Amino acid sequence: MKKILFAIMLLAVTLYGANVKKVKDEIDHVALAALLFKDGHTQRADEELKKVDIEDKTIDFIRFYTLKALIATKDNLYKEANNYFLKAIEVGQEDKSIFLYMAQNEFKMQKYENTIEYLQKAGEIAEQKASTYALRAESYWRLQKREKALGVLAQAIEKFKNDYSFVKQRFNYYMSLELYQSAAEDAAFYINNAVLDEKNAIRFVMALKKAKEIERAIKFAEELNLRFNQSVELKVLLAHLYIEKGMIQAAADFFDKASIRDENFTKESAEMYRRAKKFVLSLYKNSQLLDTKEKLKQRVAIYLEYGEFEKIAVSRSALQRSGLLEDENIRYALAYAYYMIKDFDACEKELKKITNSNLFQKASELRKNIQKCKNDGWECDI
Repeated sequence: MKKILFAIMLLAVTLYGANVKKVKDEIDHVALAALLFKDGHTQRADEELKKVDIEDKTIDFIRFYTLKALIATKDNLYKEANNYFLKAIEVGQEDKSIFLYMAQNEFKMQKYENTIEYLQKAGEIAEQKASTYALRAESYWRLQKREKALGVLAQAIEKFKNDYSFVKQRFNYYMSLELYQSAAEDAAFYINNAVLDEKNAIRFVMALKKAKEIERAIKFAEELNLRFNQSVELKVLLAHLYIEKGMIQAAADFFDKASIRDENFTKESAEMYRRAKKFVLSLYKNSQLLDTKEKLKQRVAIYLEYGEFEKIAVSRSALQRSGLLEDENIRYALAYAYYMIKDFDACEKELKKITNSNLFQKASELRKNIQKCKNDGWECDI
């Protein structure tokens, strides 16, 4: 009885094993990999493809190699990916869109001639996609074929009239070639037609500033500042542009506007008003500084410019407490203030503490003037 039961169990296990093997053999690993890849499970799709018996002549090798190529592309294995694409073509893949993938992979490997070749092989598919024009132009550009790059962009601008990215790309090329008039025309066209964000707006202005096209940069920045009136960065950029043009008052006003939204620019605003000789405004902005030490240091500079030497002199205790007198430039400024109010003893006391070689010569000149003032008042330079 036991022998019969054992035989039945053995048969059952054997049949079960056969059925399991049959089920396993019937799994279409390529189809399953395609489904997994479509759902974003790249690693699992690759694992399924590894289970494929490549000796099996019934396998869909076109699909198999194409999937292997797409997975390799996802994993940034560009050379391997293109090798798989070529195998897919060898076994009968006729979908020309794979040439677009191959072109992108070649570009990432910095093989720009190959990029252009694969774009050409893609034929009509490449002609209908805007992105391929940008890729072709950039490939020509990196191959130093400037005219061809600009020619491709000209075609793209004509063909895709509502895609202004080509205008921006050409603007960058014009800037590199120092063709500033053409660059400015593209910038104006882009600003007036494209849906512009603040970041791109600033990039246009910065490019013109770098090229020393200050007038054009200011013109565009002023227009953009009206459009992005909350932008601190644009206001600061305008301030720097006006500094380059020597228009200090305008720069101060833009730093002032920037400081309303960002207190980090309060110091610059005060400094620019000082340089513009707007001392009341400079002191007002200086009063808004939160850093006491920075406030006092800047105030000394303002008082010097303003000629308020008595106010510097009475600030000595505050300068001492803040540690600013350790800066010999500040100590010299204090000595000079004492000199200007004819407190020569206090001036000499500060000058004695100066050791900086760059300031030592100035200190010596100041001592000579003090001596003149003491000996002959009419020779005094004060």
